[in-house]
Formats: sequence, C-alpha cells, structure tokens
Amino acid sequence: MIVADGWPDRGQMHLGRVLVVDDDAAIGRVCSRVLGSEGWDVVVVDGGKAALATVCDHDGEFDCVVADIRMPELDGFALIAAIRRHDDELPVLLMTGDPSLDGAVRAIDYGAVSYLSKPFDHETLAASVSRAARLHGIARMRRRAAAANEADLQDTRARFDAALAQSWMAFQPIVDVVTNRIFAYEALVRTDESSLQRADVLIATAERLGRIHDLGRTVRAAVARVSGDIPDDVLIFVNVHGLELTDEDLFGDRCALAPIAHRIVLEITERVGLDTVAGPACAARLRQRGYRIAVDDLGAGYAALGALATLEPEIVKLDMSLVRDIDRNATKRRVVGAIATLCRELGSRVVAEGVETQGELQTLLDAGIELIQGFLLARPARELHVPLV
Repeated sequence: MIVADGWPDRGQMHLGRVLVVDDDAAIGRVCSRVLGSEGWDVVVVDGGKAALATVCDHDGEFDCVVADIRMPELDGFALIAAIRRHDDELPVLLMTGDPSLDGAVRAIDYGAVSYLSKPFDHETLAASVSRAARLHGIARMRRRAAAANEADLQDTRARFDAALAQSWMAFQPIVDVVTNRIFAYEALVRTDESSLQRADVLIATAERLGRIHDLGRTVRAAVARVSGDIPDDVLIFVNVHGLELTDEDLFGDRCALAPIAHRIVLEITERVGLDTVAGPACAARLRQRGYRIAVDDLGAGYAALGALATLEPEIVKLDMSLVRDIDRNATKRRVVGAIATLCRELGSRVVAEGVETQGELQTLLDAGIELIQGFLLARPARELHVPLV
C-alpha cells in the first residue's frame, strides 16, 4: 500500500521494502501493485537522482531496487554505480524496453543482479525480487554476524589484556612427607579480572587469541619477581603450555627465569600434542639452560605416557584422577604402584597431586611416593605456606 508521501503503511506485515525507479508512472503503478500483492512494501520514485537520494536518506531500509535503464539525468547504469559507492550489497534489478545481449552484459558488468525485459510477466518480477532480496538478507545476516564476532573478539582482547595486567601468582607447596621438608612450590597464575579468574578459562582465552606466548612471558616474569622470597634450596614449578615450547624467549638469556634456571622445574602440560612441539632436542636445549622438566597430569591421557620417553623428565606428576580415593580402589593402587616402579627405573621422581585425605596419603606412601601436593597439606595462596604433615 502506498500512502500519500510515497512511504508504505508500516501497520501491515511485509516481506521487506523495495524501491521502484521509473520515469514512466504506469510502470511504477504496475510494479507497486504486483509486489504489494506479494507482501512487499513498495516505494516508487520517478528518476535516478531521486532514487539515489532515497537510498542514502534511508540507509539499510531497502532489500532491493528495481530500476529502469533509460531515465533522464541519471540512467540505470549510473544509478547502480552510485548505489555501489554507498552500499555495495544492495541488489539492483534493471528493466528495459529495448533488450539486447550487449545491454544484458553491461548490466551484469555494472553489478545488476538481474535484467528484466519489458513487458515482463508478474511472476517473473515477483520471483526476481524475492530471489534478490533473499540473497541480500543472507549477506546482511552474515555481515552482522561478522560484526558481532569482531565486537566480541575486541571485548575478549580487552579483558585478556586486563587479566594480564592484574595477574599474580599463587603458590602451593610440594612436600617430602618423609623428611617433612618443602621440596618445591608450584606457581599458579591467578588474575583479579573477574571474567577470567578461572585458570582454565584464562588459558583457553589465550589459546583462542593466539597469545599463549604473552601469557607465558607474564607468568615467567611474575615468578622471577617473587623468587627471592623462596628459600634457595626449594625448587619452583612453573607450568608451561605446550605451545610455549615454540617461544624462543623461553630458551634465551633474556627469559625472566634464566638467572634462576637451576631452581626451576618446567611443568609441561598436555593441552597440545607434545610430539608436535617438543622432543629430545627441545628438552636438551632447556636442560642446557639449567632447567629441570616435569610431565604434568600423568594418567589423564595417553600423550603424557609417550612424553616419558620423549622428554625423559626428572619429575612426573600423577593426575589427581588417579589419586582420588586411591585408598578405596584396588585398581588405582595397582596402576599407581606400576607407574611409581616405572618412574624409579627411569630415574624420575613422582609427585602425587590432589591429595585430600589421610587415607590417600598413607596409600601413596605405601606405594613409595613421598612427594605430596594437595589440599590436605595446603591450598594455593599468595603467601608461602609451610605445612605441618
């Protein structure tokens, strides 16, 4: 329905909005009637200049433009070029009463999505507009989705930067329960940025943004700053994402941990396939710098078993899934006992993490595992705990 000012009655349900451009009023009325009966809002203007002004003044409101080729001042081809400078996705259908192959080719070259010959039947006009508007709608949805994704990505980058700026280290002791001495502290990254306070979410965000190296360097610098508060005879475990092994900073003199490498145990996680980023040569380079190597979460997956042969670690950490309720699970006791025996034969020491009960502690001691980490002894904290076993 066309109202007096040329704009449709928005009180009705419509498929979308179409701009019809023709200096022949009769053609405009036919297009308005045909497309209006299909459910489109139709706006009719009588020339190219008026059409361009309408498109610019009502940006994004049209789903399709149907324009005659031969018009005074601004013909259909010039109109397409002008519209493309304003909106390169708005579909334009050209109409002509003098069809020719050259005209059709030229229309496509200028960016018309269809070329209609007058007189055209009503079904052809309706189908052409519907097809063009549908493709435009898909393109618009994709553009909006891309814009939303980019906005989300920008927000994630900002929150990650804030998390790095507000990061700090928590420390959890690893205790030799036979000698009742602190063997090491594990440094665990924390942040005051509320949306990334969970360490797994922080790491996953670094992976998504491709900024594992930034996170690793931040952690290493933070550990170096507080290392003076830890006794010289106590080791410091620092978690290393597998992708950090591709960061040359880790291997160089400028690494924040380089001056205290002899005190550092690099605890390599299994978040990526270690065989793709690490091997004997990588481990050898780290040991040349003075670092020790630990394999984390043994028992949580198959890759860490292969890492025993690949990295030949000085220390192996049992995953807490093997430790939990080990005193009440005979199968876990057999598995842990076998791992402990294997590690002793390979020259590796074993740390059991996630220990929470006296029953678990005693069962691990019976299996010959003396290095214990878990809430039973101390939770991670900024302060350096000296637990009593």
